[in-house]
Amino acid sequence: MRSAYPQLVFLDQHGLRHEQQLGGERVWSEFAGNRPYEAQLKDIREGRQRLLDRLGEHLDRRIFTPPCHKYDRATLRAIETLGFEILSAGVKLDRLSQAYYALGRSLGRISFLGKRVSYHTRVIPGLRLAEISVCIDVDEEKDATGRRIEKDAGRLWREFRFCRQRTDVVGIMLHHERYGDRIERLETLRAFVRRLQSDPDVHFSTIPDLAARSDPA
Repeated sequence: MRSAYPQLVFLDQHGLRHEQQLGGERVWSEFAGNRPYEAQLKDIREGRQRLLDRLGEHLDRRIFTPPCHKYDRATLRAIETLGFEILSAGVKLDRLSQAYYALGRSLGRISFLGKRVSYHTRVIPGLRLAEISVCIDVDEEKDATGRRIEKDAGRLWREFRFCRQRTDVVGIMLHHERYGDRIERLETLRAFVRRLQSDPDVHFSTIPDLAARSDPA
């Protein structure tokens, strides 16, 4: 697919194992829990080498996506050391989260009061990393009881309208394993994409192109 659509498909690194032990419990993040810098650097380097062995020149070495969008300053130091240029994680756009991010950014923080600070569409201060993150989770968002939310095209469009009122760059995340032979999921996605295509104010772009336009720290 990368060979057929080199201007549309970018294959980037998503950690190494996509799991870790926290408090004796197996979780799906990898760089949470204040892991030492050297340990994070080692795992990210190993993950990159595995991808290079399999993908070669098709791997985009600029972009790093931390599993479950969990990371800390040590993670960012490690990916910058390894030559990454772009962090792609998650950003929340509700008013409370936006106020929290604004306060954290004014202090130049990566995390604040135990929560991550997003620099979506900006260069992270003190680093040479631009952040371009996602705000819509199509397949894996859960409700207050922990149950997965099955989103139809109408709900996805409402989420998109909410996001576009708060940011010019709306990232949309999919999980390929949720599709396979599930025709109804593919039809939902097609309907949502057609709605996006029909809006003259919606422009599709790539993460590297968006990162090139990021605001300086």
